[in-house]
Amino acid sequence: MIEAVLFDIGDTILHSETSKAREFLEVAARPGYDRLCELGFQPPAYGAYLKKIKWALLRAYVWSRIIRREVQIVRAFGHCHRRMGINLDDKQINYLRQLCTQVLRRFITIDDDAVDVITRLHAARLKLGLVSNTLFPSFAIDDFLRYEGLIEYFPVRIYSSDVRYMKPHRKIFRLALNRIGVAAGRTLFVGDHVDKDVWGSSRVGMKTALFVRYGRIPRGRARPDHVIHRLTDLPAILQT
Repeated sequence: MIEAVLFDIGDTILHSETSKAREFLEVAARPGYDRLCELGFQPPAYGAYLKKIKWALLRAYVWSRIIRREVQIVRAFGHCHRRMGINLDDKQINYLRQLCTQVLRRFITIDDDAVDVITRLHAARLKLGLVSNTLFPSFAIDDFLRYEGLIEYFPVRIYSSDVRYMKPHRKIFRLALNRIGVAAGRTLFVGDHVDKDVWGSSRVGMKTALFVRYGRIPRGRARPDHVIHRLTDLPAILQT
């Protein structure tokens, strides 16, 4: 019997256009740059500033893929600014944090069925959690979930940007199981990626549901226990 459900975030609970990553950076950078100037800092001209930010994040991303640990954007961002002679205090960092969250809302939407299904599972007293590969810092995702009224349903939230391990690494799934306090065999993992979600979670003994919104079931290193085409398919699976 399933007692807990862990969800992937991207393209499962939330949907975003990864092709807009550059646009996101540029939308966030301009007001941040203007704020630095207002505070009396002297960053380079905006074009040069944006280029430095992009290269710093690109280097951090490439290095993370070499060592197979997630990017820590906040650390890379802070290091880049220090190299420009800009040392930010807590108040200034908090402003940039709020800015990041506000911009994030413009690029992310909630799945049409997510709120209804999550509230139903919560009402059924299932334990719920999130396990996500994400470059975004946890505060930005948490603030978005809080803004949308979803965070209370997910007391367990594991982000690769925090723990550094990325799906399909066993450790990120084991950490989620330890925090949610339910045995792997009584936990269902729901995600949209065969290798990262299905194979990764099944390697630690979880039951799996692959979310396929469009087209055929993709091939990968594992076969899911269930296939869903909408989140509303989940309650029926949990009753079997």
